[in-house]
Amino acid sequence: MTKSAWGIWGFVLLSACLFNSTAALSQALRPVRGVYDLKLNQDRDSGSIDTASGRLVVELVEDCGGFILNQGFITRITSGETSEIIGNMQASVWESRDGRAMRFNVVNKINSAVAEREQGRGDVHQGGADAGSGLGVWQLPTTRELALPKGTLFPISYNRAVLRAALAGRRSFETTLFDGSNAAGFYYASVFIGDKFGPKRAKRGKLLANDLPSWPVRLAYFHHDSQIGTPEFEVGFTLYGDGVVDELMLDYPDFSLIGRLVELQYLDQPNCD
Repeated sequence: MTKSAWGIWGFVLLSACLFNSTAALSQALRPVRGVYDLKLNQDRDSGSIDTASGRLVVELVEDCGGFILNQGFITRITSGETSEIIGNMQASVWESRDGRAMRFNVVNKINSAVAEREQGRGDVHQGGADAGSGLGVWQLPTTRELALPKGTLFPISYNRAVLRAALAGRRSFETTLFDGSNAAGFYYASVFIGDKFGPKRAKRGKLLANDLPSWPVRLAYFHHDSQIGTPEFEVGFTLYGDGVVDELMLDYPDFSLIGRLVELQYLDQPNCD
């Protein structure tokens, strides 16, 4: 089973599952914490996997220099090939307000043993011939540098771009995403946005406001070195006008998880006067 079967590595899931609770028109970020219950999608062939469940906790915290996205992602998977496997990924990323700098730290455990650690930063060049391109730097698991193509977005900037596109009525766009994944380097992301639902749409959870528009969204992620033309994984969800996400569909190579929002808490903003 591939690494992506245990979790969307780096911050891609975090980027997709809680869109910074952005105010629909002003796009002013508001700190928020969301909790999602996950279960196996029975409508898709799961191969040798018998059961899968989990919980995702995503938190956006604002500081005076930028924003911090924290993620806890726990999964329990059983199959006929192995006993129960418990995956636990804890990830954190800080991104500057202007989207030109980020720092990331990821610890991935399987059955309580540390399987991987990733730590590093990303920077976007501000001037000269390289303006708009960037550099990804890892201190862990090994020292490494990777040039990032012009137009590369970091997670929070990527979130904003998706929500802006939905609000503007755009149906699709493509971009490059750097989330700190050492294995992927960076992803080519394809974003597809469906027709807007009205505020009276059915299935609205009790945690969500009743007067907000919403959109079905599908994200596909491609390894930048891939030659096969198929995504490494895909994420589907309903995006609400305040930026909160529900009705998740996490499509991995080996199986699929569905998730629903079970807790939502808005957090205090910092006093930066």
